[in-house]
Amino acid sequence: MEQKSTDLVNKFTPLFKPRSVAFLGASKDIRKWGFITLKNMVAGGFPGKIYPVNPREEEILGLRVYKSVSVIPENPDLAVIVVPPPNVVQVVKDCIGKGIKAGIVITAGFAELGEQGRKLQDEMVAAAREGGMILVGPNCNGIMNPWEKIHIQFPPFFPPAGNIAVVAQSGNVVDVLARQIILRGFGCSICVSSGNEADLHVEDYIEYLGEDPNTRVILSYVEGFKDGDRFFRVVREVSRKKPVIMLKAGKTSAGAKAAMSHTASIAGSDAVFAAICRQTGVIRAGNLDEQLDIGVAFLRQPLPKGRGVGIVTAGGGWGVLAADACAEEGLELVTLPAETIAELDSFLPAWWNRGNPVDLVAGAFGEAIFKAVELILRCPLVDAAVVTSIMPALGSEWLTATAAVEDRGRWESNLVQAVVNVIDRFNKLADQYQKPVIAASELMFGDAGMEAKIIKAMGKSNAACYHMPHQAAGVLGALARYSEYIR
Repeated sequence: MEQKSTDLVNKFTPLFKPRSVAFLGASKDIRKWGFITLKNMVAGGFPGKIYPVNPREEEILGLRVYKSVSVIPENPDLAVIVVPPPNVVQVVKDCIGKGIKAGIVITAGFAELGEQGRKLQDEMVAAAREGGMILVGPNCNGIMNPWEKIHIQFPPFFPPAGNIAVVAQSGNVVDVLARQIILRGFGCSICVSSGNEADLHVEDYIEYLGEDPNTRVILSYVEGFKDGDRFFRVVREVSRKKPVIMLKAGKTSAGAKAAMSHTASIAGSDAVFAAICRQTGVIRAGNLDEQLDIGVAFLRQPLPKGRGVGIVTAGGGWGVLAADACAEEGLELVTLPAETIAELDSFLPAWWNRGNPVDLVAGAFGEAIFKAVELILRCPLVDAAVVTSIMPALGSEWLTATAAVEDRGRWESNLVQAVVNVIDRFNKLADQYQKPVIAASELMFGDAGMEAKIIKAMGKSNAACYHMPHQAAGVLGALARYSEYIR
């Protein structure tokens, strides 16, 4: 590892891989962050020592409480700070005196409230930097590193260890993305609520995640930048290693005003941010759903070598919608050569449309679907495939459900596995031909609960199927743009 990378990892190790943690502002009051955050850290299974600090308590959650950080019997790696704003500066100085190298300032009431809060925030940062201590926050929701069982967070849910990182200036955005990652069956590598970014900025975390072996995809929500030039340099370098997918808020005057009162962020020009994304390879998402759709695709799909697309659809309407959506993404529906048409003719019903999209017109099931997708991938003009409606690929036996209560559970369990198997076969074709296969399908054979089981089961197999054709096209457009940047 180069010296720069080694120094970067060493700088962040006390934050993301601490051996012990001092918790300043620990509380017995179940309504306070000093209790909730501490309880979640304990419940998350942190394997190291936790040292709660509160001058008025003796024991909290079965842990011995210390009167001050100075009397803790070792030098902790990390400090979690949940004390009132006027006390934060002195607490930071106390932590520095104890040799603590990293801190998470949960406390709010700083620059987001105006000039007086900004002065207090600047004083806190000056003290930390003079003492060689890095700080997350203030006004933040904490961090998660499931690989190390670190859950310094407000919500009481614990993502499994995975390969998607989340960095957001909003705590509830981190929570929403982490929860949606769980619901889709995937896992998180590192999650950071960066808050006001008084010391560490979004690009600092992205730079570290570029070196993190557990992170394959980086999702980031930003409201503004503290150092635009450095952000540009960092993300341009990191996006060459792994995809960075960003959602920027504050596009409108109303949003920009809200960003200032939320995290004291100056939103800046939306046109400038769009230009930065184009020049650095950052993939810009329009909303949180799209951001996650794109992120999970990068975990599994190969990058297309061009923009030529073949569509296989079980219904004409969805094929038309997919064609429109692909064109809007700048993708090109190829004209299938005569030899490909002839091969498709050999097993598709006589009334199929003989074009692209390949419309199966409810006349082909099971193996015919996979054969059609494979023929599309074999076409040298095609760089990627979109499959809309996977129901025929399951085979006709799944088109009728059982009403018998005693058989329903078994039927549902088998159907969930059948869907996973279909998507897995599409993904194996993608691997074989090194061309992405993006599926979109309504799952018309179950209720919302069963659909949730199918989605989660697919994620556990590192796979995804999108709900609508425009989602599949949007994902494929992002893969194509990133591929062009890398090349």
